[in-house]
Amino acid sequence: MHSLIRVVVGVFVTPVLLIALVGPLYFPVQADAADTNWAGIPQVEIPFFSLGGRATYFDPKEGEDRWFGGAQVRVHPSHYFAVEGSADYRREEFDGGTKTHTFPVQGSLLIYPIGTTRLAPFILGGGGWYFTSIDGPGGFSDTQHRFGGHVGGGLQLFITNHISIDSTYRHIWLERVESKNVSLDDKKFNDNGHMVTIGMNVHF
Repeated sequence: MHSLIRVVVGVFVTPVLLIALVGPLYFPVQADAADTNWAGIPQVEIPFFSLGGRATYFDPKEGEDRWFGGAQVRVHPSHYFAVEGSADYRREEFDGGTKTHTFPVQGSLLIYPIGTTRLAPFILGGGGWYFTSIDGPGGFSDTQHRFGGHVGGGLQLFITNHISIDSTYRHIWLERVESKNVSLDDKKFNDNGHMVTIGMNVHF
């Protein structure tokens, strides 16, 4: 849990420090009233579509916490919300010799309460399909298609109209992994957990 707290604090504090240090030099924003949000804060006029890569940290209830990688695609039809599709990879090892290779494919709705300001917080929620390959004791081998929901939030820093970085946190609820224990009895493993991502996006 302590490692998760350090990861979450690090990825959310970094964008704030970046904009505090270099914002006055690189982000002078001049905007008309039409380019501001409901609080009068200037909006960044980003393109409709973005594509990015990301580092993914996953801390499951059972199993080891590790960093992996993935990619994300977003569509921004409004200053106040976006739709994201993402794909990642992760590998887990559970007590008793069960190992899994999982490819999560997630869909998420992102809501920006203050719009796409230079540093924009958002909340998110959605669901995912998890293609999981499993190897367990006694030669157990299986492929399972699991589903789960997630909720969370994040911060997005728009460096320019065409480049941004973001950090997110998700809590994920998943169907359990079905395998065997060391006695070769049926066993289900719980990999509900915490997911943190750090991504860079190109908007075009």
